Amino acid sequence: MDAIDAYWAEGFPNIEGWVSGGHLQPLKLVDRIQRAAGISGHAAEIGVFHGKFLLALASLLDPGGRVTALDVFDDQSKNLDGAGEGNLEILQRNVAAHGRKDADYAYIKADSSALTLLDKVDLTRSRGPFRLFSVDGCHTTEHTLCDLQTAQQCIAPGGVVILDDYMQPHWPGVTEAVSLFCRDAPRLVPFLYNQHKLFFVGVGWHAHFFTACAQAYADDPDARTPPMFGRNVLTLYS
Repeated sequence: MDAIDAYWAEGFPNIEGWVSGGHLQPLKLVDRIQRAAGISGHAAEIGVFHGKFLLALASLLDPGGRVTALDVFDDQSKNLDGAGEGNLEILQRNVAAHGRKDADYAYIKADSSALTLLDKVDLTRSRGPFRLFSVDGCHTTEHTLCDLQTAQQCIAPGGVVILDDYMQPHWPGVTEAVSLFCRDAPRLVPFLYNQHKLFFVGVGWHAHFFTACAQAYADDPDARTPPMFGRNVLTLYS
């Protein structure tokens, strides 16, 4: 059994959070595409809550992979939208109980929107570069846009950024932030959308990832390939 399958069966159901079980296959597909292309790197998440999705990303890494959790944690004065009050103690308990034992975990207490360019350079040098980077922090337009820019600056070539709550009606700021991000000719573009998570990859890698995803779901009647921000994107209904 793959590490992510084991986590999905034994750890995933026991961690509080708002992550759909339908993300398992897309995550495994992204991992296969990256490995086949020789893309390496580590994992990070902005806005981790209790680690439900972060530990899924960790399960895809090689032994010794670095896993970085960035959250305001108990400094809830900076949790402007009140979504998912992260708790470092609970997160660390979940890591101990359900996280892979051969990973290197780091917990960074910070307001992600306040990271300076030097902070991002230090993060990438010490913990990255990242081949998997989840963005699920504060859902305001300003914060989401800032977090997408941070992920873009820290991602490895061929790395994938996974943004949560895109086109989620409760968090319209996330959708607005994506429109602003894609308007300015970013280095990252979307290639896959599944259950409110939008997957981005570098412009030069888009055709490779999109084609591989489209081929993998070619026989799925619920898969579509509409254009989005000038790029074809595989969208999955279930």
